[in-house]
Amino acid sequence: MQKRRWNEVGLMRKVLSCAICTIAMMSLLSVHLHKFPHHSKLSDPYRLPNPQIEIRDKILGKEQEQRWTREFIPPNVSLGPLSSQQFPVWRPNCPILWKPVTNRDYMPCTQPTPNYTAPPESRGYLLAHTNGGLNQMRAGICDMVAIARIINATLVVPELDKKSYWQDSSNFSDVFNEDHFINALANDVKVIKKLPEEMGGAPIAIKYFKSWSGMDYYQEEISSMWADYKVIQAGKTDSRLANNNLPADIQKLRCRACYEALCFAPQIEAMGKLLVDRMRSYGTYIALHLRYEKDILAFTGCTHGLSSAEADELKKIRDTNDKWKVKDIDPREQRSKGFCPLTPKEAAIFLSSLGYPSNTPIYIAAGDIYGGDSYMGDLRSRYPMLMSKVRVSNALL
Repeated sequence: MQKRRWNEVGLMRKVLSCAICTIAMMSLLSVHLHKFPHHSKLSDPYRLPNPQIEIRDKILGKEQEQRWTREFIPPNVSLGPLSSQQFPVWRPNCPILWKPVTNRDYMPCTQPTPNYTAPPESRGYLLAHTNGGLNQMRAGICDMVAIARIINATLVVPELDKKSYWQDSSNFSDVFNEDHFINALANDVKVIKKLPEEMGGAPIAIKYFKSWSGMDYYQEEISSMWADYKVIQAGKTDSRLANNNLPADIQKLRCRACYEALCFAPQIEAMGKLLVDRMRSYGTYIALHLRYEKDILAFTGCTHGLSSAEADELKKIRDTNDKWKVKDIDPREQRSKGFCPLTPKEAAIFLSSLGYPSNTPIYIAAGDIYGGDSYMGDLRSRYPMLMSKVRVSNALL
């Protein structure tokens, strides 16, 4: 009797195993045999705007344009056996791909508190020599505004970095709206365009402020220098002020400097609007900063996929730059830790896996890509509508 029961149990297990295998096979078949919709049947929003068809054909050629119409939705974003109610589906040009990013309940924080007062009497002048790229200089300028408030200084319009890798000779007024910067901060810090002539012969204390310093450092150590000097020069501006444990009004002042006082010069605003308007004429587009530039690769020591000659060139740049302290870098270790930018090929795979179709216009928001067309080929083959600032600003477009 017991033996018969064991046989029945074994038979039931076999039946259940066969049923599970059958269900699994049917699920796999329902995915791999799913018929994808043809692009020619897609609605108008999936196509480039009609006024740009001629330009698109010039860039891609008629044969390439026809190849687009035969492209299928990538399998990784296809509809599986689950219903749309059970599983959200990502499709090319699906609204979710272009949905604005949520602010996660963050709100602008620029208005001063009720206890905020006008700037006190100035004790001297603060000169600031910024360093780094544009974003680094911008953040440094905002810190200098806050520091000038903390130490009761008159801020002289900061000088932009002219000795960096880019060797850019631009002055503050070439990049930013200088008058707006001064007027916008009138109730916070006194800002002047240049040091008064009578202070030309005054001794200048050149000081490299400690990184990530708080209120005590500036109110005690730096402010004590006014007893001997009328002019203090900040040797560097990057990361000189702590991010946390600062009074609310100092943090708000930083935000006002960044988001209200620092505006681009009119000619740069006009060029930016031109680029954006022309890119929007193609429909929704991606602004992609690859960070695959010579200086970035040299600084990080990332050489994946490069030739030995190119790797040697980048190492030479790193070795000859006195501001870069780390010289010996293991490129494999850097990449394994995630410290390297994606290669153009990897960026193409990433965008494709997200579901962006090959007719997505992409604006390359960066300088010269290292290796030029030899490394951009993989990205261009997947996304032919690649645009640079030079191409978009060209009058022919």
